[in-house]
Order: sequence, then C-alpha cells, then structure tokens
Amino acid sequence: MRVLFCHNYYKDRGGEDQVFDYESELFKKNGYEVIKYCKRSTDIGNILKNFSVFLNSFFSLKTISEIKKIIEEKRPDIAHIHNIFPIISPSIYYVLQKNKIPIIQTIHNYRFYCSNGLSLKNDKICNKCEELSFKNVFYICNKDKKLYDLLLSLIIYINRKFKVYNKIDYFIAPSKFIKNKLISFGIGRNKIILRRNFVKKSKEKVDGVKNFKTKYFTFIGRISREKGVIELIKVFKEIRNVELMVIGDGPLKNTIERIIKRERISNIKILGFISGEKKDTIISHGIANIIPSICYENCPLVLAECLKGGVPVIVNDLGALSEYIKDEYNGYVYNFNNLNTLREKILKLYSMKSYELDIMRKNCKVSFEVLFSEKKNFEIIDSLYKKLISRKSEES
Repeated sequence: MRVLFCHNYYKDRGGEDQVFDYESELFKKNGYEVIKYCKRSTDIGNILKNFSVFLNSFFSLKTISEIKKIIEEKRPDIAHIHNIFPIISPSIYYVLQKNKIPIIQTIHNYRFYCSNGLSLKNDKICNKCEELSFKNVFYICNKDKKLYDLLLSLIIYINRKFKVYNKIDYFIAPSKFIKNKLISFGIGRNKIILRRNFVKKSKEKVDGVKNFKTKYFTFIGRISREKGVIELIKVFKEIRNVELMVIGDGPLKNTIERIIKRERISNIKILGFISGEKKDTIISHGIANIIPSICYENCPLVLAECLKGGVPVIVNDLGALSEYIKDEYNGYVYNFNNLNTLREKILKLYSMKSYELDIMRKNCKVSFEVLFSEKKNFEIIDSLYKKLISRKSEES
C-alpha cells in the first residue's frame, strides 16, 4: 500500500514535526510504501516580504501541480495530511479529492478556527473565533505579525464558510478534548478517530533512581509564554528548597535567566536544549515533570516521553492534559486558576516516601502502554487505511 504523507514543517521544530517523522518512519518500517510531500517554513524567509507566499497560502497552484505529478508517477492509495500552512495550502484537498485519493487529516492544534492555533490571546484563553463570523477575521491575535494573522484568519474563515473540510474522509484527533471541539464544529462523530500521538520506545530500559542525591523537578519544552514558564518560575521562587531543571530553549530563555540572576534564585537551573540519552537520564532521575501550559494543550509528546520512562507528571486541568494524568496514580492535576494548588502538588510529591514514588513510577509505565504505545497506535491507523482502501475498491 502506498501512502502519501504531507506536512509543512514549522520554522522552529516542534512536536507536530516529530509526530510526522515518527509516523512516516513507523509505516515504512511496517511495509508501507511511504511517499513524502513536505515543505519547510524556513525556506520562505520573512513571510511578510514574500507576497507570493500570501497568495499561495489561499490556494497554491504549485501544490496542485506537484501533487498531480506525484499522483501520476507514484499513484498513492491514501493521503495522510498533518499541517498545510503556510506553503501547502488548502488546495491540496481539492486535487486529492478530484483524483479520488482518500484523505486523512491529523488535527494537532486549534488552527481550524484560531489563527495562532492555541486559542490564546493576551495570555488568556480565547474562544471568540469559534463563532463563524466574518468580523472575527479582524480580531488580531498576533501583534508582531498582524498581516500574517489577518491572512490566516481569512483563510480559516473561507475554509469553514465553504466547508472545505468536508473533502476530508477522516480526522485523527489525538485527544478527547479536540475531538469534542471538532464535533461542536459540525464534523460528524463517525468521521473522527481518537488516536493518541506516540513516541518511540527506548532501546534500553531507563529507570529512575530510588534514592535521589538531589531531589528535583523538570520542565521540558519551548521556553515561551504559552508554555507557562513564567508562572512556574513564580512557584519555585517561593519554595527555594526544591530544585527545578528547565530543559529547552525559546524566546523567553534570556529573560528567565536574567530574572534568576537578578533575584538570586538558586534552585532553578536552565540547562538549555538537550536531547538523546542525556535528556532521558535527567528526566528519569527527577521526581516528576511539570507541564504548566496556559494554552490548550492537545497531546504533548513530552508527557508520553515521561510516562514511558516511568516519570510522574504534574499538569493543570486546562485542555486535554487531565485526560492522561490521574491524581495520585501517575501524577497530579492542579487547578489552572490557582497556582497554590500547583505548589501543593509539588510539595506532596517532594515529601513522598520512596516506595510510594516507586508505585507511581510503575503506574506511569502502565499508562504509557495503554495510551501511547507504538503498537496500539499503529493498529488504529493501519485499520483505518485498510478500511479506506477497501471502500475505494468497492467504488471503482
């Protein structure tokens, strides 16, 4: 079976890019002929200076031409699309449907109604654009890229107004939260498949140490406003006897470092971007990882990576995060609107006895197998692909 995997890589590599790479590699490993159609936002430089990109974001003739050529030469059986903005554009749906190629779309974020994909404005949750209204096109979220935001909002409005997403045969929703969002937008429940993101299992088993020489927590990810780093720093500033290791990079990294230095916060360490075995070791030797995002998270890979390594996770009750974490089983859930509850959960884990933490670590690995295992997630998509091929054969 030949599958066309389509994705527009982001300027800064993130979880969606990783998921795309993991999935295309997984299906290739399992005997599928994988055909990739990819674009990279890094190739366009400053989007505000490239007028052709603006036009192509609406409807790309280049995408149509290139996909037509792929269909003629490779004859894919199915197309599985991840991100289409800004280069691929919605035109890909038209050319695939015209050539009777079944379409699957994975929904990674909230860009089917929100231009920034986060449902966030001025650091607050915003659901204004869930309403299909032309006036919302001018409800600018990104002050640094107003023209780009306006363009994307217009494209989103047109897609919804003319029901472009009806051309898609099935949607992959990595969380119940985003599945319910799609249903509320009129997507048929029977067209939405709940299927989590997955991460590759480590070749070697990584276990946390039982007796920590240094007891610390971790934050892993992009150091940016929407990830809740500022709020997390405030909490650890108050509990100076507990250490926090920040693994990652991003626009707020220098700001956070200046705050730590100015206020002499000795229990917070910025480690920068770390990958591979070193990252796994740091994560596994920590007490727990914290995901304090102030936006709607969907299915963050870092959560799966932590559970895979037997590491408890502290999350808030915003978006989909609480779907994966159960209090006192594989981590803790705190009240998003009350940072005191986050501090309480941190201190509770910090003072937990070694045998209690060991039980929680085992529960984390059970959760990983139930929610994020490679085998289970492959079987879900494999079954969907075969269903679409069978249906396509019957219609021919």
